[in-house]
This record gives sequence, C-alpha cells and structure tokens, in this order.
Amino acid sequence: MKTLKTLLTATCLLIGILPASAQGINFEHDFNKALDLAKKENKMIFVDFYTSWCGPCKLMSAEVFPQKEAGDYFNREFINLKVQCDDKGAGVELGKKYKINAYPTLAFLDKDGNTVHSTAGGLSVAGLIELAKTATDPNKNQLAMVKEWEGGNRDHAFASRYFRTLTRSYRSEKANADFEKYFGTLKPSQKAAKNTFELMGIVKTGPFSPSFEYMEQHTGDFYKSVGQAKIDSTIANAYLGYFKGLQAAGFSNRDMTEFNSKMKLFKAKKYPFYDEYAEFYAVFDSKGVNGKDDINVYMQRGTEFLRKYGKKNDSYTLSLASMLGNWTGKKDQGLEGIRWMEELLQRNNNPRYLNTYFYILWRNFHFDKAMEVAQLMKANAVKENSSTADIDKQIQMVKDLKEKYKNI
Repeated sequence: MKTLKTLLTATCLLIGILPASAQGINFEHDFNKALDLAKKENKMIFVDFYTSWCGPCKLMSAEVFPQKEAGDYFNREFINLKVQCDDKGAGVELGKKYKINAYPTLAFLDKDGNTVHSTAGGLSVAGLIELAKTATDPNKNQLAMVKEWEGGNRDHAFASRYFRTLTRSYRSEKANADFEKYFGTLKPSQKAAKNTFELMGIVKTGPFSPSFEYMEQHTGDFYKSVGQAKIDSTIANAYLGYFKGLQAAGFSNRDMTEFNSKMKLFKAKKYPFYDEYAEFYAVFDSKGVNGKDDINVYMQRGTEFLRKYGKKNDSYTLSLASMLGNWTGKKDQGLEGIRWMEELLQRNNNPRYLNTYFYILWRNFHFDKAMEVAQLMKANAVKENSSTADIDKQIQMVKDLKEKYKNI
C-alpha cells in the first residue's frame, strides 16, 4: 500500500507539472453545460469557434489561450467554451446556428446564448482582453450597436462604425440586409451622395444587389458626387471579385451553373471589360484533348492572358499563380507560376505579394529560394511589430520538405 508520504510526493510532482498547461484559459467543450454554468454564475460565455485545419486557430490555442494573463482574466470573467466547427457533429450545427463564416471567430454570448459581440481572426493576449472589455461594455458592444441602429440612429459616423463592426466580424449577411433596407429609404439625391457611396464600400455591396444596380443605372449622378474614374473602377473591380467568388465555389462544388448564368447577365450589360473578364475565367477551365484538366494548357493560357492584360491588374497574376500552386506539387511542375510572380515583383515589389511567391516556390520544390523569401516575410513582420510564429512554422515546414525530398 502506498504511504501518505508517497502520495504527497506524487501529488506535488503532478502539481509541478500542471501550471504550464493549467494557467491559461479553462475551456468547456459542451455547449449546454456552458449555458448552465453561465446562468448559475451569472456570466457571459466566451466562445472560440475553430476548425482542425485553421492555422490562426492553432496559433491561438498554442500561444495565446495558455498564457497566464489570459487565464487570469477570462477564467474570472467568463464561462469559456471551445466549439470545433468541423467535428461532423454538434460543433457543425452550432457553427450554422451562429452563422460562423470565418475562423477563428471569437464570440461572446449572454447567459441565454444570444450573441453580444464577436470578431474573426487571431489576436494577441492584449488584443483578446481588449476585445473582451468591449464585449462587456453595454455602450460599445455589437448588441448595443444593433439596438442603436434598430432604434433609428442614421448618423453617418455611427453608420460607418456600425457597418465596419459587422463586416469585420464576418456578419456580412446582416450588414448587407441592413444596408439594403436603409438604402431603399433614401431619396435619389441621398442614394448618390458621397457618404452613401462610402457606406457601400464598407459593406461591399456587390453586382446584382439593389443598391449596386441603382448605381449602374444612375452613374451620372454618382460621377458628380464621387468622380467618374472612381465609379468606373469600383464597378469593374466589383464584377471581377464577384465572379472570382462564384468561380471558386463552382470549381469546388463541380457545379458552374450559377457562374454561367450570372456571366450571361453580365454580358448583357455590355461593359467594355466583359471580354477581358471572360478570357480570364476561361483560363481556369483549361482542359486537354482528353477533356480532363490539364496543367500545361492552364499555364499556356495563363501566360497568354497575362501577356495581354497582366499589367492592368496585379490580382490577375496573384490569382493565376495561387491556383497553379494548388494544382502543382512536384519538382518544376508549375514553373510558369514562378516566372509570373517574378515578373510581377519586378514591376511592383509589394511585400504582400511574397506569400504567393513563397507558395508557388515550395510547391515546385524550390525549397532554398522559398526559405529566402520566407526570411524576407519574417523581416517585414518584425518591422510591422507582428507575430512571426506562423512564418517560423512555414520555414520549418519547408526545411522538413527539403529533407524529405532531398534525393529528388
């Protein structure tokens, strides 16, 4: 039989092991239990909506939630809950219920399970605590803003803040619904006003929506308040982004019905840039003589398209190179993508483009060059006082791949 001294020694050793992992935020994993605790302790619920594949989610779990400062604050103020939105069970249903569209989504619920405040994306410990303070402030949180909006406050400064808050937390569905309803109440002179156009930009009203259609039908009024160049570029870029989303969804679901039907409507509008956009999207539908997707046809079409239109819009190169990176996965299989990115960087050495360059490099097994680019990305992050944890992991990933494929 174990002696009391032995048990105490074992207990002390266990306690000595626990603080590193137990000092952070203590999470529940059952929604109903969290609700019961919230009612019993009269607390709000902090929810980390995450997925198994989300990089920022893993970073938060590994480096933010375990911090003592985070644990001291959140364990005292909230009932904390983790919900995995790709668990094929209750987590998926909760994600649908709360309309979670980005990960991580960090949400605060009242004790009855109603959303009080939320945001999407990773945060530092300080940022997380600041978010929690906003969530618990009845004068600042999203619920208060929604009540104020529904109460009739249409001051432009408040409207800007309201719609920014919704879009930043990926509540775009509500933002668009509220804006379109608001837009419908305006007089013609107000609809074409510069302030209204600014709100359209915040909400990102897209093609075929009532407000966007109105702008297309009354461009002359908007030219006077905003300027022709701005309106024309807004319309053109909106269609490009809109069809990118439809095309990506169609390829993912193997159903291009909606994309094709909307392209017909787009063609009927007779914009001068229709042929350019149609040619761009045709690159993604690159099939060989056997009727199957062919990477070589894709690269040939991509090069021809960029030769004609690449200098007009950097996003063409970024989109085509990213897709090629997804497609390739062998040594030198997608070399054209590397060339596309190097030509773009020579023309516009934008640090934000390095992510795509890094991706296409390592996907072609150009590991040494990829690590050079990753070091540049890391240096830029340091200059911006941003975390380098994710970049460090990518560097280690490339090192591991280099070792794995060293004989290829």
